Amino acid sequence: MKVLLVGDDYIGSDLIERAFASWREKGCELVSYDWLWGSVEKLQHINRILEEKGPEAITPPADLFSLIEDADILIIQFLPLGRSLIDLARKLKVVGILRAGYENVDVDYLSSKGIMFFNNPGRNADAVSDFAIGMMLAEARNIARGHTSLKQGEWRREYVNSPYIPDLPGRVVGIVGFGQIGQLVAKKLSGFEMRVLAYDPYVSNSVANSLNVQLTDLATLLKESDFVTLHARLTEENRHMIGADELALMKPTAFLINTSRSGLIDEKALCEALRERKIGGAALDVFDQEPIGKDYPFLTLDNCTVTPHIAGTTNDALVKAPYKLARELEKLFYGEEPKSWVNKGKVQLIKLNS
Repeated sequence: MKVLLVGDDYIGSDLIERAFASWREKGCELVSYDWLWGSVEKLQHINRILEEKGPEAITPPADLFSLIEDADILIIQFLPLGRSLIDLARKLKVVGILRAGYENVDVDYLSSKGIMFFNNPGRNADAVSDFAIGMMLAEARNIARGHTSLKQGEWRREYVNSPYIPDLPGRVVGIVGFGQIGQLVAKKLSGFEMRVLAYDPYVSNSVANSLNVQLTDLATLLKESDFVTLHARLTEENRHMIGADELALMKPTAFLINTSRSGLIDEKALCEALRERKIGGAALDVFDQEPIGKDYPFLTLDNCTVTPHIAGTTNDALVKAPYKLARELEKLFYGEEPKSWVNKGKVQLIKLNS
């Protein structure tokens, strides 16, 4: 069996090949290819286009077309996998993606061809959950603003939120989206002695109770929380789930944290709420436009901490991702079902030849 491993500027094919090296013992031929743009920043821009417009928005490199023709298994990360490539892959049985998101993949078309598709959620769950908590502290305690003022030669002690800078114990944090990342945030915040609320219509009370978290509706969470942190996957149904009406429910001293997807928030509404001090502050790692320019509205606000989409980018998260996916997909050699089978129910489980 031929396994085509497509790396990129984030995760090179050499690392992916090391993770899948044991598959050679199962009779697999590993073929590596790198889809490179010269920098992570350029790849981020390409990925943004794919997120907005889908896998047909970017044409794959011509030399990849011949490589995929006889591939049985395809491992990718950001490579656009649309109909043109899928039609050429006549032997393809399995596609695995190294990350949780898969906007760059035409999953419906894979399903129509009977090809199993697996994603890789949780690969950077620790990285993002750590970062979200860091952003809570940075915004509430003015860490970034204090750093900037010192770099500019100013000994600054007064800030927009000086009248309501909080200690964390006894405060309420609301987690919107209670999957792997949201649950890790709850676990890590337990040491801060905070009350934790969560909103996620797909999570059971038993899961929340096991983490000492109270499930509630979104409106209640927004009204009661001192910190609201977003960890939901963006869909058409929840786009702009935090708009002007939702921001109006928040306390005037509350902080909004977004390390998930910018589309979850109506940026114009958030800018207005921050400018008019309707909420205490915000910390954002994701934006409608990336990269943002120096005149981007959030950069003009003194109650907003911003970072350049780096929440999930740690060396550990990148290194672990291929190994995690390789372990899961290896179950197919034994007729077992890997986790995160995205198109389950639409295609049959195929046992790979060993």
